[in-house]
Amino acid sequence: MPLVSIIVPVYGVERYIERCAVSLFEQTYKDIEYIFVNDATPDKSIEVLKTVMERYPERAKAVRIVEHPQNRGVSAARNSGVEAASGEYLWQVDADDYIEKNAVRTLVDTAEQHKADVVVFDVNMVTADGIRLDAVLYNSKEDYIRRMMQHTEKCAHWNKFYRRSLFVESGIRADEQIRLADDYAVTPRLLHCAKRVAALHEPLYFYETMNQSSYMHNLSRSAIESQHRADGILTAFFADKPEYLDIVAVLPQRSMVSLIKNTDAEGWKLIKEVYKDCLSCSGRQMNLVNRIIFNLAKCKNDRPLRAFMRLYHMR
Repeated sequence: MPLVSIIVPVYGVERYIERCAVSLFEQTYKDIEYIFVNDATPDKSIEVLKTVMERYPERAKAVRIVEHPQNRGVSAARNSGVEAASGEYLWQVDADDYIEKNAVRTLVDTAEQHKADVVVFDVNMVTADGIRLDAVLYNSKEDYIRRMMQHTEKCAHWNKFYRRSLFVESGIRADEQIRLADDYAVTPRLLHCAKRVAALHEPLYFYETMNQSSYMHNLSRSAIESQHRADGILTAFFADKPEYLDIVAVLPQRSMVSLIKNTDAEGWKLIKEVYKDCLSCSGRQMNLVNRIIFNLAKCKNDRPLRAFMRLYHMR
């Protein structure tokens, strides 16, 4: 059976990493190597991980802990994991999340059956009100890439199961200056390079929405700048691909609107400052709601935007 490399960046996840590691070590699939990248975590995450490893001695033999002497951010952690991986397949799992017991076996079987470079799949969202299904909508590779860049489909690494050769042959890696939207800058480019993509409608991954250290709970100027930098990376990559020119034309404007939708009024000033070079666009390529939000964001007075966003979130 093909070897699978599971990469887990570790930073500030002491509360969650036991649950994650147990779900990884209890997989029914045997041929797995585990690469935990310690991004100079300040808490006891690694100690907790090592305690869990003692309970799974056979799995512990397949564990590598890659050490970053200094904190370098999630993009650097993912890159270190990719460089350390030797499996035929590669899966990036976040340390505050967890996976179904049969997840790896199911993904390998799907990838082998379809000879896929990438398998995209459903996710269970863990919320304060319980678990809800978030199903992937996949019609074609081009449509999927377009919707990722339109912020209507997840760019996340964790619901993508990759053939490792896709990273090797494309040379695509995360930009280590990006600490937010690292997946947004990488995933559409990887999907474009994939020869074959398969969609699997099984929720194999549990995404934790209540981790207060996640970026949407701590939106900073550097995080917004990371998103803006990611927009530039995608614009440069897709600018010579005719099927995506209409998307590229308003890529940063869509990102700006997406950030406004997912933050409160306190963050809007920062968003507008970082995206000030994008405000001259009419935004006519966007849908009506996004166009309204974008044009209201151009106003110096935020009251009209506040009023519209209240209606938007009530719908």
